[in-house]
Amino acid sequence: MGFWDKIFARGPKKAAAPRLKGDFILFAVKCDKCGEEIKINVNRRTDIQSLYTEAGEKGAAYILKKEILGTKCPNLINITVDFDRSYRILSRDVSGGKFISSEKEKE
Repeated sequence: MGFWDKIFARGPKKAAAPRLKGDFILFAVKCDKCGEEIKINVNRRTDIQSLYTEAGEKGAAYILKKEILGTKCPNLINITVDFDRSYRILSRDVSGGKFISSEKEKE
């Protein structure tokens, strides 16, 4: 294998965690008070915090705590989402609203 072959050789592809638009994860919530639907993009590099778990330890590796404010009313919606090391959602909790299903987001 020559020098250029080593540079341009493609190794086996690794499976990446499902993400939307690069480093952003889309969440959609609906306000309990006024019914406003709010979509937010969460940057996994800046908005999500690491929990610094030990190697092999079970449970969440990352956490997201976000306060969301719509434009129609002053009701504050709080979301907390736990992720594993591949940024898959383990659990999610919302107060002041509810999560909207992904089918609704595609419309």
